[in-house]
Amino acid sequence: MQKFNLSVDMGGGIVLQGYVYEDLPLAAALKAAAMQVDQSADQARATIIGGSLRVVEYEMAEKEAAAFKSVDFQGEVPPTVQAVVDAQGVGAQEAAEGILAETAAWRGALCEIRTARLKGKAQVLKATSHADAEGLADAAIAAIRDSIAGITTA
Repeated sequence: MQKFNLSVDMGGGIVLQGYVYEDLPLAAALKAAAMQVDQSADQARATIIGGSLRVVEYEMAEKEAAAFKSVDFQGEVPPTVQAVVDAQGVGAQEAAEGILAETAAWRGALCEIRTARLKGKAQVLKATSHADAEGLADAAIAAIRDSIAGITTA
């Protein structure tokens, strides 16, 4: 968890800027720690997904690959599946199955990220000391990072 040069918006026009974690009032420290859990989740999602337009692309590929699979990989190869065939030099079935496996992996990781983020923030915001909040935030951030280990997307 970052502990130096922190900025915390306390609401009501009160913004604490440039603080060291231990010097923040407890309420501000809890907000700072919770904010870092959110930021870690944002970074993890961006690592596996990229931008929002890439999500649209991945979902389109998933839909086309699933439709192709539903007809036993027969007929015209959908464009998003054909793109993988052309890029990787694999067969259409292998490409479609790869798309579906990737999709399942990143969707699972997104669920794990969400679970770790929500649980971590809830725990952090209930902490009764700076040290407890820091430990809980660090554990949540580690769980978030672990959730994307080995996840790749095209």
